[in-house]
Amino acid sequence: MLRRALPKPMELKYSCIEVTSVENQDQRPDDVPIILLHGLTGSKESWNGIFEVLALETKKEACIVDLRNHGESPWNNEEYDVVAMTEDIKHLLDRLKAPKAIILGHSLGGKIAIHLALNYPERVEKVIVEDVLPNGISPEALKETKYYFKALKELEKDIPQGVSEIDAKNAFLKLLNERLRELNPSFKPFETTEFIPIKCSDGKCQFSTNPVLFDTVLRNIDELNNESSGQFDGPALFIYGGQSETKLGDEENNVKKLFPKAKLVEVEEAGHVVHTFKQFTIEVIKFINDK
Repeated sequence: MLRRALPKPMELKYSCIEVTSVENQDQRPDDVPIILLHGLTGSKESWNGIFEVLALETKKEACIVDLRNHGESPWNNEEYDVVAMTEDIKHLLDRLKAPKAIILGHSLGGKIAIHLALNYPERVEKVIVEDVLPNGISPEALKETKYYFKALKELEKDIPQGVSEIDAKNAFLKLLNERLRELNPSFKPFETTEFIPIKCSDGKCQFSTNPVLFDTVLRNIDELNNESSGQFDGPALFIYGGQSETKLGDEENNVKKLFPKAKLVEVEEAGHVVHTFKQFTIEVIKFINDK
């Protein structure tokens, strides 16, 4: 059986921060950074207000990154799956001269964190996965995801023009919620613009996520994902929303086949986006600082 050649990594756009408190100005961060990976249609800005706190409370460098086909990073219409994105993150660690890192990923970013930990365990000190299954996707989550991308495609022509980026995102959020409610009457409206993939420059606004990903999800989301195998014997935290359709809490046995030391934590009131809840940050800081 022929093995797939590894994709050529891309130079991702990223930003890092080192924070020390007034009382500990002489303490430098250690050499194991925290790398935060956003979800599908997100961007590095998804972690604003969170990665700064992690840097301060863990005394580590924290880096946020735009995945390929997202935000300010390059687009690639041929290679855009989890395997390709994992090679990008491994390459980023090389660029940062970081032998190891703590990888935190939400949704698609969580899939990448899982693949990196299982295939390059020597590069991962700890892994944190937010509300995504190691393999596959629950039928309920798949249904919601397809509604979301169907609505995005339909509404592309209605992206506001000649306004600021925040105004464009807010206006589009209203349109998106209305369309999703039409597609699925039980849909719970988005409350933030975090997953509104719009960027504006000089009054011209467009999607900030490569539309090839929209088509892939609608056609066959398995083209984006991969089947995870192997084992990561290091510390692992799987944190999930009690109200999420991902149903991660039902998969503890399958998680521990791949991550024997995994700890699963439920944030009861959260949906798929858990990192907006204070408990998420508390649990992540505790996990990172635990020796």
